[in-house]
This record gives sequence, structure tokens and C-alpha cells, in this order.
Amino acid sequence: MSAAPLAPPPAPPAASVPAVRWDRPFLALLAALWTWAIGIDAPFWQTNPDYSYGFIVPVLTVFYLWKRLGQADPPAWQVATGGAVGRRRLNPWLLAIPALGLFPLEVYRIEYFQSGIVLWVINLATVGFTLAGAWWLGGRRFVATVAFPVLFFLTAVPWPAKIATPVQQALMTNVAQVVSEMLLWLGVPVQLDGAVLHLTKGPVGIVEACSGIRSLQSGLMVSLAVGELLWLTRRRRIGLVAFAVLLALTSNLVRTFTLCWIMEKSGGDAMHKAHDVVGNIAMYSLYALIYGVGKLLEPRGGAPWPEGAGGPWKARLAGLRWTTVPELRPLLAASALMFAVVHGWYHLLTLQVRPQTTPYFIAKIDKASGTEKQPFDEQVWGRLGATEGEQVRHRTPMAPAGFVDAYHLFWRPSPMSKTALHHRPDICMPGSGWKQVGEVETVEASLDGRPLRWLLFRFEKSDLKALQLWGVWRNGEPVEMDYSARISVLPERYHPFPSARHLMGVELVSVFLPYRGDAAPKTSTLTAMLPRLFTYRPPETPAK
Repeated sequence: MSAAPLAPPPAPPAASVPAVRWDRPFLALLAALWTWAIGIDAPFWQTNPDYSYGFIVPVLTVFYLWKRLGQADPPAWQVATGGAVGRRRLNPWLLAIPALGLFPLEVYRIEYFQSGIVLWVINLATVGFTLAGAWWLGGRRFVATVAFPVLFFLTAVPWPAKIATPVQQALMTNVAQVVSEMLLWLGVPVQLDGAVLHLTKGPVGIVEACSGIRSLQSGLMVSLAVGELLWLTRRRRIGLVAFAVLLALTSNLVRTFTLCWIMEKSGGDAMHKAHDVVGNIAMYSLYALIYGVGKLLEPRGGAPWPEGAGGPWKARLAGLRWTTVPELRPLLAASALMFAVVHGWYHLLTLQVRPQTTPYFIAKIDKASGTEKQPFDEQVWGRLGATEGEQVRHRTPMAPAGFVDAYHLFWRPSPMSKTALHHRPDICMPGSGWKQVGEVETVEASLDGRPLRWLLFRFEKSDLKALQLWGVWRNGEPVEMDYSARISVLPERYHPFPSARHLMGVELVSVFLPYRGDAAPKTSTLTAMLPRLFTYRPPETPAK
């Protein structure tokens, strides 16, 4: 009897491939953070020429991510797509705690607008969360792959004032000193007064825009971008950055010297006509030279490029460890709630506030009484961004120098009105070579029968000294200032809850009295000038 044939063994069940989980809360938070960061940086790129290059940085960030991910070697992707598939065991409610900090952070950002600390906190949080996501999705190798493009975005973030202001002031005075020496070597008579070069045909002032900080910042960005584009080694990238810094400083020296030379030979009109042309030539020559040096340092065979962005891309991204991303729904919900509370609060304030839309101070322009209007420097006026204003000089025997200078500025509620308090004597005067002496004093002085509170500054420069009476009001109310921290861009005391301060008009008045010798004029001499310079006409019912 023959045995029945054995049935073939059953085929092993097909391995089940878990569906890829695209963690929506993670992607939503990532998109929200990048939108937030770019949204708060963009106004600086638009209004501040020093950061006008910022618009290209997000584009380059995306491009370098595409380039790096497209050319990543297979072992890197194998590491990124392998390993554990379980969700990270991080308590989602603990992860949601940082969202509570969004309330004071967003309030601070809206109230003060240009706080470098807030900008950097938000941008660093965006970069940090992105790199943390890269760690969850692909581990250390994946972080190393995307680190440079993500960190490169920080080149577009404005420097904090505590760094930018001292650097800017040092560049202004040092450039003026070096150019002055160069002119003297060539036999051109010049007198240096802080950051102002007095030539035979007129003065040339080196203001913030001409300090060279724009060339320095954009040169750093370009050198890093070229190093990544040409895939330079680490040492060559460092060398290219150092060369860019040196070249940026040299470029600005050449630019300033050229303008001074034109001023001396052809006069002020010719210098102003050549100003933008010379500046553009210096700037674009800087970028071209950085790229040229980068090409000399480029490795043989050129930089590698991705082969394509089709199927392999989709497979690679789908293969990332999406299931290892922590549970982020509580963090997303708490963040959305904080934003809704802050902006809902501000919306209610906009319904209640009555902003000042016309100035209360009016300058008395009258040549017969010795008061004449002086033109604002175009670059200075552009950086101030005021709605309207006057600069006047009043000639009087009461002043030790025979005159006093005064200016009045008014900002209607706008993004620029948020920056009005940054134009202060303790920051602006050192850029012109003046040194603040002593502490800021409070002075009470009436104008048209109304008592007003002013601040008194004291300055000196070589054999010159000066008193400056300065005041700033928001909707007719004096702004509480704190000058205990020098070189601080935000002298106002911070309040952690939303207010209507950024929705109101800002008005600023200054009277400047220069003198020589040790016998300082009395403060009453300065306050007595106010009725000769300004009229004060607030509305009968002050805006609240």
C-alpha cells in the first residue's frame, strides 16, 4: 500500500508592513514655527537695509535641504529608516509645558517689536524643534545631514541690540579714523569730529547705514552660502568666512574714501549723486569676490548634485521613522490656545483705544525771531520712519555757542512707531563721537502752561560739551524710561500683559545746547528755550 503524497507546506504569511504614520501635530507645529519665524523676520528684511538680503535666505535654506537630502548616501538613509518603530516614551503633557511660555513671548514681541532677544528665542526655538524632529525621524546621521541648511537660516535673523549697537558704533568711528588718516597722507585737509569728516567743501558723516555692518552681515551670509554651494571642506569654509569678513571691512573703507574724495574734488551734489552707485559697486563687488575665492577653493570635480526628486524621494521620506515622533497633540493645542488668548486680547484693545493721529507739538519756524528749519539727512530720515517732523536751529545770545538745535518727530500708529523709542540720545549720540557723562536726570518744564516731564542728558566730545533736553510721549502721556542698563534698546519697563502702547502715536522732542569750558549752563537756560521753539496744543480731551 502506497503512502499518500505529502501536501506541500503552507507558504509563510506575507510580512505585514506597518503603514507610515505622518504625524500631523508634528508637521503642523513645524509649519507654524517656520511661518512664525519668517513672519517676524520679514519686516526687518523689508525696512532695514542691513538685512535686505534676508529674503533670499529661506529660499537657500530649502534649496540646500533639497540638495543635501537628494545626495545623501544610502547608508545614511538606511540609518534614518531603520531601528526602532515605537513611539518615543515622552510624557505629552510635560512636552506641552513650553507652550505656556508663548503668552509672555508673543506679548513681548508685539509690544516692543524689535527686541533682538525675542527674535532669537523664536528663531532658535524653530531651529531647535526642527533638529529635534530630524533626530526623531532619522537619528544622529539624519541630524548631521540637515543641520547646516537649518542653521544657515539664522544668518537672516537681526542681531540683538546689545551686540549690533556697539559693533555699529565701533565701525563708524574706526572707519572715520582710518579714512581721515588716508586723506591726510594724500595731502587732503580734513578734520575728524567723531564719525564726521569735515572737508574743505563740506562734511561727510558716517551714519549707521554707512558703518559697514551691512557689508559684514551680508558678507558672512554669502560666504557661508558659497561654501555650501561649492561643497568646500570645513577648513576651507572657515577660511572663506575669514576672508569675507576682511574683505567686507576693506570694501566699506574703499567706499567711504571714494565718497570723501568725490566730496573734496567735486562738492556735495556730486557726492550725493555718486553715493548709491558707489555703494552698489562696493556691495556687488564684495559678493563677486567671495564667490571667486570660493571657486578657487572648490574641490576637483565640483560639488555633487542630486540625481532627481522623483520616486526615490517619496520612498525615502515615507521610510523615515514617523512612528518615533512623540505625541505632540497637547503641545499643539496649548500653543494654539496661547496665541488665541494673546491676539484675542489685543483685538479687544483695538476696539477701545483712541490713538493719537496728529502731533501735539508744533515747531515755531520764524526767521525774524532767529528760528530756521534745517533739512534732515535723507538716510537718517529714512531710518527714523517718522510720519512727520522738523529739525530747527534757533540763534540767540542766551546760548553759549550762539544757537541751540532742536528736532521734533511724530509717528502715527504703524510698525515704525514701535521702533520710535530706539532713537534715543544714549544710543544715537555716541555714533557722532559724543560720550555720555553722568546719569540721566528728570526735569519738569512747562510749555504753554502745561507741565511736562523731560530727561536731561550730558555729553562731551574733545573740547565740546552739551546739554540735551529730551522727551517722548505716547498719546500725550510721558513714557516711563529706565536707563540703568546702558546700550539697551528697550528702556521701557516690561509688563507681562497686553497693552495698547503699540497702537498709539509717539511724539519725540529734543533741544540740544552745546558749550565749551567747565562752566555748564543752568538747566533753566535750556528750558527757557522751549517756548521759543515749540507750541504745545493737545486736544481738550486727551486720547486714552
